[in-house]
Amino acid sequence: MDVVFTIVSRNYAAQAAVLMRSLAKAEPDAVRVVIAADGPIPELESLARVIEAADTGAPIGAMSVYYDALELNTAIKPHAFRRLLAEPGVASVTYLDPDIFVYAPLTPVREGLARAPLVLIPHLTRPLPGDASPNDHTILTSGAYNLGFLAARRDNEIFALMDWWAEKCRFDCRVDFANGLFTDQKWMDLAPGLVSDVAILRDPGLDIAYWNLTGRTLAHGPEGWRVNGQPLGFFHFSGFDPRRPEVLSKHQDRIIVPPASPLARLLEDYAQALLDNGHDQASRIPYAYGAFPSGRPVSRPMRRCALRAAQGGQRFDDGLSSAVEAWMDAPEPLAALEGAPDVTREMDQVWRDDAMAAAQFPRDSLEGRLAFHAWFVDRAETHPASAAAAQVLHEAWRAGARIAGPWPQSETPWTGAAAEVAQWISAPSQGPWPRAAAGVLAARADLRARFGDEPPDSLMAWLLGPEAEAGRFAPALLDGPTLLDLSQDPAPLLEAARFARAAHGELSPLRRQISAGYGVAVRGRWPEALRQAVRGEDDRLVSSLSGPFPFPRVLLRIWDSRPDLQRLFALHTLPGRLAYLRWLIGGGFREYDIEPDGLPEALSHSLTYRLARLTVRGAHTPGRAGSLSRAAAVVVVPALTPAMADWPSGVLICEAVAGRLRRPDGAPVGETEVDTVVFGSCPGFVAADAQVLIAQGVIWRRAAAVWSTATLEALDDDHPAWGFVDEVWSHAPAGRPRPRPVNILSSDMPLQAQLAGLMAQ
Repeated sequence: MDVVFTIVSRNYAAQAAVLMRSLAKAEPDAVRVVIAADGPIPELESLARVIEAADTGAPIGAMSVYYDALELNTAIKPHAFRRLLAEPGVASVTYLDPDIFVYAPLTPVREGLARAPLVLIPHLTRPLPGDASPNDHTILTSGAYNLGFLAARRDNEIFALMDWWAEKCRFDCRVDFANGLFTDQKWMDLAPGLVSDVAILRDPGLDIAYWNLTGRTLAHGPEGWRVNGQPLGFFHFSGFDPRRPEVLSKHQDRIIVPPASPLARLLEDYAQALLDNGHDQASRIPYAYGAFPSGRPVSRPMRRCALRAAQGGQRFDDGLSSAVEAWMDAPEPLAALEGAPDVTREMDQVWRDDAMAAAQFPRDSLEGRLAFHAWFVDRAETHPASAAAAQVLHEAWRAGARIAGPWPQSETPWTGAAAEVAQWISAPSQGPWPRAAAGVLAARADLRARFGDEPPDSLMAWLLGPEAEAGRFAPALLDGPTLLDLSQDPAPLLEAARFARAAHGELSPLRRQISAGYGVAVRGRWPEALRQAVRGEDDRLVSSLSGPFPFPRVLLRIWDSRPDLQRLFALHTLPGRLAYLRWLIGGGFREYDIEPDGLPEALSHSLTYRLARLTVRGAHTPGRAGSLSRAAAVVVVPALTPAMADWPSGVLICEAVAGRLRRPDGAPVGETEVDTVVFGSCPGFVAADAQVLIAQGVIWRRAAAVWSTATLEALDDDHPAWGFVDEVWSHAPAGRPRPRPVNILSSDMPLQAQLAGLMAQ
């Protein structure tokens, strides 16, 4: 008994149906079998015997985690051969890819099996000249033999071969040209040396496809389809799309299909057969192992990460479970770096796979690690769930870095109303740092460790860059002398752009200056004096290029630096200037990190600019300053927790670690005026947390803190935290005087109840 089988995922059910129908006509005596790779395919049961892939003995659960559809389907092949050859009465087993059509009996295959226990067909029987694809080199990397076909007879050395092949396909059935692997196919290059004899078929009518059709003549006549005058045995429609029958294969550019040619007719007939067998419906069936139970797609880095782990002994027998998804989002222990945020296992694999990312982001430094985090979250390929997992680790690191440190001893607390404490922060400091910077340093152990021994300019650049953009530092609170120093020597401002844009690679001097003045300065809410210190004359309008819209000098500097733009846009002409403006709106501003909100108003408010913005798809629309919203209270906490969803609706939450203002349900909030701020953090964090509020545009009338009795007893009279609060909510009052009138309100009620009482006032 001879068996002919194929392996197919559900979305290829139409191809399998057409193959089985062609076999029923050309090989009526053969037993037809379909191995279903990713679930039942009941519509094929009338055409062939359908076997679930797991029943072949292949470790489908584990392989479904670390192999994609192509890799999994091919990894099943040796297991299927072993299973079918072992069945009683089976003399030979032949495999055909599902996108094959059999036109004539497989007589040459039977003859080959009579001579040898294994039958192979080479990709090429003549060289492929030139550079068109495919070529000799392409075939060399893919394998000498096309494993869309393989035939074997029952023989002990074949069982041994299948055992060896199955073991190789356990972990090394992947598309990995760099390591000399292409699924199951490359391994068969070794087969002629591993068995006593191999029949290599060179019949021009067998396994015809885009890689060997060159130099062969296809014809159709009374005797049916012929190749070089011999019967066409089977054609391999690899990479064929029935919706584009005029294209032989998406994998090649060597052969153009002449209209009305025999090849065109062959392709049209096969396309119609696929459509008649439900291709449109089947092709839309998603791959069963393409996503986790949550619906989140399994990315290629995830699969490669799981493969490495499986090779190291990690078990994935249960397949793509929720536990595996959580494992992917967990920190990679081998990538841990003291004092820096962890990376997920998926992130670690992306860094390993992407040579540019590995070179651009040295993960053994804090700056490189943070830049890698930003790059990973922002890149187009990152799924929102993967980005969220990265953010969790980033914010956990931020929270862990919030370890209270000492304030300069020479600072005396603010003694006025807590709502006016910004006056104290922005006053000249008697210590080595501006008070705004000292407040952040007092709360952040990571910044103390990194910048403690560096020049003050380095810390200021970091605060004005990443911290200001994240809403954790308020540049508006810098004191006058500091602002004057920065405006006279803007080097730290340019360094701030380098820190903030580290995820985008090294910036040229021009790009760094533009990013600092028109990007980082806008997002970080720099005072006007700092913006202008970087911009210099760039806001000045170029009188010779006024035309239909004002033309700031910064736009001319970009044009002057780019020969390609000079060729595309003739600025001395009106159409050229308008085209250049549309290029800027369509992507140039984003490329140079220019926030449209930060452009000179002479340009952004001009009628021509506004009309041009409407004509460019995807153009950024500058935000409008909305009215100040109001709320009863805002509570400052390290991070949002699910339990806070039950807090009173009129209470806002400030996530100090992330620098975000939220409603209890997680919805973002804009600039807000509140009656009461409640600091839910220790005294050492209060100055930094107040800056987060100010950076988010929050204005408050009074402030309270939730501090324990032990905290109150240990708090020195001269600690600056006293100046930030009007009252303290505690379980028991502290009996000593304070440096300013601060009420101690004793209460055993939980914070949620106290907030409800506050709302009721």
